Amino acid sequence: MGLLSKNKYVLLFIALLAVSSSAWVVRILPELSATTIAFWRMFLASLMAFVISYKTIFVFVPNKKILLAGFFLGFHFALFFRSVQLTSIAEAALLGTIAPVFTEFYSIFFQKKVFSFKVFFGLFLAILGAFILISQSSFSDTSTLGNLLAVLCSVAMAVVLLVGKDVRKSVGLFEYSRWVFLYAAVCLFLISLYQGISVFDFSTSNFGWFVFLAAVPTMIGHNIFYFLVKTLSATTIASVPLGEPVISSVGAFFLFAEPVGFFVFLGGLITLLGVYIIIKNDS
Repeated sequence: MGLLSKNKYVLLFIALLAVSSSAWVVRILPELSATTIAFWRMFLASLMAFVISYKTIFVFVPNKKILLAGFFLGFHFALFFRSVQLTSIAEAALLGTIAPVFTEFYSIFFQKKVFSFKVFFGLFLAILGAFILISQSSFSDTSTLGNLLAVLCSVAMAVVLLVGKDVRKSVGLFEYSRWVFLYAAVCLFLISLYQGISVFDFSTSNFGWFVFLAAVPTMIGHNIFYFLVKTLSATTIASVPLGEPVISSVGAFFLFAEPVGFFVFLGGLITLLGVYIIIKNDS
């Protein structure tokens, strides 16, 4: 493995650490709606990206694919943050990061990728582990709904990465991310109107956490993903956050005394093994 490849995987690890912090912040702000938290995360991240790339503001015009990616990113965050409020961080983080399963399905059925037995076995294990985790949830009466929302948020992220893989071939990092984040914020604002929620209904003491979410898990974490998706496969990028349940769960154990049950551990282990097989055999 060359120096460049090593740097790529170091960056992916940094991105993993960054994105893992978001679930803790959601749990710290239980009084706020998931939509409000997600909106300010995206809106502030968009502003940061616009400031960094101000020289091309009047040069680059976003296309429909970026609009599509942005709206799906908005749905991803709305679904994930709501999931964290309904189920355990371990379960939400695991089921919210099985996007590589869906990127593989897309590649096989729509991009005519050769479907090997090893990849099939990995997909089977990933889905089996998720099923065990969902069916044996014991966090609360709302866990089933929370886990379902986490799976849907993985589908949304798969769309974001697949579109990003295509768009980033010819579009700069911040030219792409500033509009994706802005469109995601617009999507979340529309969701808030549908829900009858005001995104401006929050305490000023919460704003610092919004800035943190925009700067660390988004500007650092997600921008690293969008930077590397140009040269790595969408499935590889999507697989990295599967380490998030481990980091998030360890943090949740120390911050919130939130236990990790046997079936969460078992289902998570099987899912991670399945996705590892997918990555190992992804071409």
